[in-house]
Amino acid sequence: MPDIFDEVNEDLRAERAQAAFRRYGWAGAAALVLILAGTAGYVWWREQQNAAAEAAASRFLAAQKLAAPRALGQLPPKEADAEFAAIAASGPPGYRVLARLQLAALEWQRGETAKAVADWQAVSADASAPSLLRDFATLARAQHQLDSADPASLKAEILPIASGGSRWRPMAEQTMAMLDIRLGKQEDARAILKALSADPLASQNMREMAADALLALGDEGSGHKG
Repeated sequence: MPDIFDEVNEDLRAERAQAAFRRYGWAGAAALVLILAGTAGYVWWREQQNAAAEAAASRFLAAQKLAAPRALGQLPPKEADAEFAAIAASGPPGYRVLARLQLAALEWQRGETAKAVADWQAVSADASAPSLLRDFATLARAQHQLDSADPASLKAEILPIASGGSRWRPMAEQTMAMLDIRLGKQEDARAILKALSADPLASQNMREMAADALLALGDEGSGHKG
């Protein structure tokens, strides 16, 4: 009987850890890619300095404005999806990648999960896309499939991001910990979270998330790192 209770307690701690992760959610990363997209679009325009790129920049920014949230719980109009799909199909190379990422996010919001996953996979596999955006697409798909895809396969896909010098390394480590919890590897998850909670390269938000998840897993010695 004590073994059964221990297993139940471990499951409850894992659920609380998952809840701690989701308190911060993917929204921060989604907001970040919007900023990144706008910045990358401007840089692309500066680099190209031609009429086609200028037109693409204007069209992309107009599509972003169309897709901007209007009210809590209200989805952007379908016209935003159509605009990003058109840019992804025929825009300049840089904008095609950015538009496909934006389109995937909108599709996921609408419940069109298969389309969203396909778009993230397309960006991940696009050798002409910047590695920064390929890594982001890989992480986005993994984060959105945490509860549905095979966790071992997802871990294999994001391991190079978590162990390399990518700008998204802290986010990849967070995702690895979440997948370890799904796999029942609580000690592996704790090790990742302890390192992440003290990582000066991780955002304060990310460090707090890691500390909260550690507490949820029963690590009483953890705390928020300022």
